[in-house]
Amino acid sequence: MEVQQHFVFTDPILADLIDRARAAQSVAEAAQSAVWAYMTECQQGTGTAAIEPQDWPITASHPGLLTVAQAAARAGRHPDTITRWCRERGVGKMYAGRWRVSVRRLNTLLGQISE
Repeated sequence: MEVQQHFVFTDPILADLIDRARAAQSVAEAAQSAVWAYMTECQQGTGTAAIEPQDWPITASHPGLLTVAQAAARAGRHPDTITRWCRERGVGKMYAGRWRVSVRRLNTLLGQISE
């Protein structure tokens, strides 16, 4: 456990700046925790980043979507297999002529395959 020393500063400007820095640090730590939690949800396809069955994001850069190469690496499969799953099993959608794979749908399919 880290022990912080608290000094009393007679300079009111310095004391104010230090208080503001501590408050900003607290906000940054909370934001970092939220980012890590959201990234974990995206990776698992379980949180707010998960794509609902009929809803697909407007852009291909959505955090709930993967490229075919990323999906292949995650699934341990060949990219051609992922492309086939996009066409035949609905795990992906075309954006500007390229497939993007839903993390949630891929995880669901992989769970069904491993059962």
